[in-house]
This record gives sequence, C-alpha cells and structure tokens, in this order.
Amino acid sequence: MRIASTVSRSTLSVRRLSSCLAVLALALFCSACSSNRKPVHPVHGQILVDGKPAANAQVLFHPAEGGNDDLKPTGQTDDQGYFHLTSYVNGDGAPEGGYIVTVTWFRVATGRSQEVVRYNALPQRYAAPQSSQLRASVAKGNNELDPLQLSSR
Repeated sequence: MRIASTVSRSTLSVRRLSSCLAVLALALFCSACSSNRKPVHPVHGQILVDGKPAANAQVLFHPAEGGNDDLKPTGQTDDQGYFHLTSYVNGDGAPEGGYIVTVTWFRVATGRSQEVVRYNALPQRYAAPQSSQLRASVAKGNNELDPLQLSSR
C-alpha cells in the first residue's frame, strides 16, 4: 500500500513539473513574440469631407520614414467621422513618429441595370501615400488630432 502511494506522489510530481515547464515555455514564447512590438500611443481624429463628417471611411497611417514592412495603424470612422487608430489591438493607437495619411470612403450605388456598384467617393489622391498631402504626427501620450479636411473634388 505504501508503494502505491509513492507511485501516485511520483506521478503527481511529474505532472506538476510538466505543467510548470509548459507554462514557463508559453510565457517565454509569448514574451519573445511581443518583444518586437513598438510602443503605441492613443490616437483620435476626425475626417471631414467638404466640412461634413465622413461616416465609415477607412484611415491608414503610413510611416513617413518607413518601408513596406513597417506597421501601418488603421482606423474606421463612426457616424460623426471620428476614428481611433489600431496597431495591435482595437483602439490601442500608433507608434510615435510622422505619418502620411490615406483615406478611402467607399459608397454603394445602384447602377442602370440594378447592379450594386461600390466606389470610392474621394478623389484618388487621398488613397495613395505617393499622392496624399495629408500628414500627421504621433507623440508620446494621448494624441487628439485636428480634423482632417478633405475635398470631394
């Protein structure tokens, strides 16, 4: 009987050790994955087109000094044209630095033959970082940007 209890204690010890090692390995793996994340700061702004809020517009921040593989924070406007940028998790913000801002505002219309057509209601110059004149800077701390004023022409 004593042998049986020794075996069960031994088995229990191996299980505990295995569990502890698994948790430790997971913690090390997760910290290695997140170690290359840049610190982010909250960024809030508003998109206005011809002075009116642009509901459901997509906003993309391209690092002004970056390459193609750099983080590009994104946001989508609400009914009043306000957005919060996301880099890693919803609404977390953007890394510190200068950005070229692109905006697309897709609308839906019905064509002549009743087909549904999706189109960007903004001029193409706002959709590409090479042609967009929109700029923003993100600093440490909370960033409340001035409204970005766009023209539909």
